[in-house]
Amino acid sequence: MKSLIDFDDMPLGYMGMEIPQHTKETLHNYLIRGWAPGGFVESMLACNYERALYTADTANRRYFWAIAMWIRDNAPKHSWGSYETIEKWRDDFMNHRTNYVTEVEKKYIWAKLKEDHVNE
Repeated sequence: MKSLIDFDDMPLGYMGMEIPQHTKETLHNYLIRGWAPGGFVESMLACNYERALYTADTANRRYFWAIAMWIRDNAPKHSWGSYETIEKWRDDFMNHRTNYVTEVEKKYIWAKLKEDHVNE
């Protein structure tokens, strides 16, 4: 499945690091679908880095910094920062997630249209 979120937009990760594929999928499912992200990603989104390190698998531990920086620089402001904020994002409080998904879809469609136009 092609992600609507372009994780590859970031300059080859941060400090030469790239977010592991399974973590990209978890972030995508959380941000777009509102699915519960699970221990590690939820801890990262809540800025509970001690718990995140405790629950991280080997790949996520290795790229911890890149994941933290991607969330800080790219995740919508209403989607991270505390466990309460995560719950509100999942519940689509005040349509924050819906509005984000709409914007992401628009960008994705425009990018595809431009790509198709160039390839003609």
